[in-house]
Amino acid sequence: MSLQIRSSLTGGIGRCLNRNGLLLALGYVFVGAAWQVLLYSAVVSAVGQSTAQSGVSALPTVGLPLVVSAGGAVVALVSLQYLTIVTIRTFVGGHTRSIPAEFYTRNIPHVLVNSVVGSLALSFVVFVGSILFVVPGIIAYVAFIFTLLYIAAEDQNFITAFRSSWNVTRGNWLRLFGLLVIVLAGITVIPGVLSALTSAVFTATLGPALATLASGTLTLPFSLLLLGILAEAFAQLRTAQGRSEPQTGASAA
Repeated sequence: MSLQIRSSLTGGIGRCLNRNGLLLALGYVFVGAAWQVLLYSAVVSAVGQSTAQSGVSALPTVGLPLVVSAGGAVVALVSLQYLTIVTIRTFVGGHTRSIPAEFYTRNIPHVLVNSVVGSLALSFVVFVGSILFVVPGIIAYVAFIFTLLYIAAEDQNFITAFRSSWNVTRGNWLRLFGLLVIVLAGITVIPGVLSALTSAVFTATLGPALATLASGTLTLPFSLLLLGILAEAFAQLRTAQGRSEPQTGASAA
């Protein structure tokens, strides 16, 4: 069965617009805001107050030692990755009102490590493909788009997840590419406009530091739309793959 673009969009949005989606979005806003503040604080501490003086007022910072702010930024970044894993499990499972307790704890160290390594490996493959020629980079991105979903939802290691994503997307590369163009255009334009408006309003009323924090934080939940739509497409193709696999033995009987 070919990927259905319209149902991927509507079904994916439906996976986000519910109680769980709201809670996860709030989690992204909270953790994302903490990450930005700690990251900017670490940068300002690293370059020195006198060097950064001209731009300090435009950055949301707290007066912490470099080691503390940098360490906190790393913890916040890992927390965002952890939240992404929980989000994927929730969206793929189709849970709308409550998040199963096992999603928070099941094989988390294994999944976290493989999700980070897998994301870095995918970025490298796409980069190399784009350097050699643009088309191989696009194919790699589309073919391996479900790598993180296999890691988070099925606890696969990143190598197996690459293989699984390749197999499940085969034959649907063009439809997936079209879906991604629509989604990425939407989550680029809309958050961009929202960020610009937020920055303008906050700069005029609360100052540039809070404007930077608000414009950067309020766009984070839009990444949930991408995850929701990918989860819907993933569920479609995985179900179709299961139906197309030949049955043997007792199951065939």
